[in-house]
Amino acid sequence: MSDASPLTGSLPVAFATWVYALADAGHTPADAAIASAVARLAEAGPDADADALGKALVDATAARLAGATTLDAVATVARDLFGAAAIATDFGADRAARLRTARAYPFQTSLPWLACLIARFPDGTVGPTWLLVERVTDAALCMDPYPWDDLDEEHTIELTEFLVKWELAGGQGLRWVAG
Repeated sequence: MSDASPLTGSLPVAFATWVYALADAGHTPADAAIASAVARLAEAGPDADADALGKALVDATAARLAGATTLDAVATVARDLFGAAAIATDFGADRAARLRTARAYPFQTSLPWLACLIARFPDGTVGPTWLLVERVTDAALCMDPYPWDDLDEEHTIELTEFLVKWELAGGQGLRWVAG
C-alpha cells in the first residue's frame, strides 16, 4: 500500500464539505476561522466567487487537520469542532452491523457521513481516500466532495465494491450522532 497520508488527497476537501453540511444543519463549528469561512460561503450571493470561498473553507479545515493521519486524529478534530458526544466512529463490529448502521443513518439524520476507503489512484498506488456518503442501499451514493466548483462529482459505488474498499480501510468513518 502507498505510504501517503490520507491528508495528501481527499480528506481536507471531504472534511470541509462535511463541516459545511453540519453547519448548514445548524451545528456551528467551534473554530473561529472555520466558522467564519462557513458563514462567508453560506452568505455568498450569486455573484460571489464560490470556488474561492470554498477553497478558503478547505484551507481553514486543512490547517485544523494538520498532522491528523489516523481516524482517531481526524475524529479528535471533529469532536473538538462539534463536541465529543456529537461524533461517532463506530459503525459496528462486523459487516452486517456496519451495513445496518450505514443504511439506517439517512433515516436518523439527513446529513452525509465521511467514509475512508482504500482506492487505487491513477499513478498506480493504493491508499486511503475519503468521501462523503449520502445513502447506502444496493449501492453507495457518494456526494460531490467539493460542491462549489462547476464539476458534478456525485457518483455511485456498487455495494459490494464499496464494502470491500471500506473494510480494507478498517470500516472507518465519521458520522453525526447528536440530536
